[in-house]
Amino acid sequence: MIEQASLTLIARSYLKIALSSFGGGLSAWTQQIVVEERRWIDDREFLSGLALSRMLPGPTMVNFAVFLGSRLRGFPGVVAALTGLLVVPFIGAVFLGMLYFEYQHIPKVQPALAGMAAAAAGMSIGMGLKMLMRRPGNLAELLIVVAAFLLIGVMRVPLLLSLLILVPCALLLFRGETK
Repeated sequence: MIEQASLTLIARSYLKIALSSFGGGLSAWTQQIVVEERRWIDDREFLSGLALSRMLPGPTMVNFAVFLGSRLRGFPGVVAALTGLLVVPFIGAVFLGMLYFEYQHIPKVQPALAGMAAAAAGMSIGMGLKMLMRRPGNLAELLIVVAAFLLIGVMRVPLLLSLLILVPCALLLFRGETK
């Protein structure tokens, strides 16, 4: 499954992810580039790495860059992934932060930011639906997704409590599944 990835290719791929996902949708862009374009890992390994990255302290996609960089090329791969993911966007974020503080009083700034947040949420939902569609007929996965949406999105149950509810349910639903 793993295509040999040069350090330059890892850094460039993560730079593409970072620049494509500006404003949100980082998970969706990462899945698109890492799984669909580069084919470095499959959907199952992506979701496993993403779940692990979410459980660890720190930003999820930074954790995932460490996971994937290590998987592809060890420590040098980690450095390449983090460099691509963080350096240019960090400079851009500092610059845009300065612009925001200078122009935040302009009435059209807040609706524009709200629109970017909605687009990012839509991309994340789209990624989830696309991945569910690749495994038709798996009712257990659909049940977990719907339960997570209802708990977190509709009922506003805190994430930790939602996980305490969903993880045992998922373990029960998926016990014995080895693929």
